[in-house]
Parts: sequence; C-alpha cells; structure tokens
Amino acid sequence: MSRENSDGSKTPLTIPNHSKIKGSTLRSICSQSGISRDDFLDAYEEV
Repeated sequence: MSRENSDGSKTPLTIPNHSKIKGSTLRSICSQSGISRDDFLDAYEEV
C-alpha cells in the first residue's frame, strides 16, 4: 500500500504482519492510505 502525496509522489506504508492489530494502528493505516471506514468494512465483509 502507498499514499499519494500532494506533489504527486507516492510513499509506501509500513503495515505490521501480526495476527492482531490494534484498532488505532488500523485506523492510522486506513487514514494514511485514504481508505474510509465504510470502504474498509465493506471489503472486510467480503472476505
């Protein structure tokens, strides 16, 4: 995953590879990558 910066460049995101991730960490990852809570939950329900 990466986020797009205001200058058009992209910055890779570091995502922990743990069996459990804190809610605050997950919210931060989604926020930085531009994924809304609803979009995340919709994708999660499909799995």
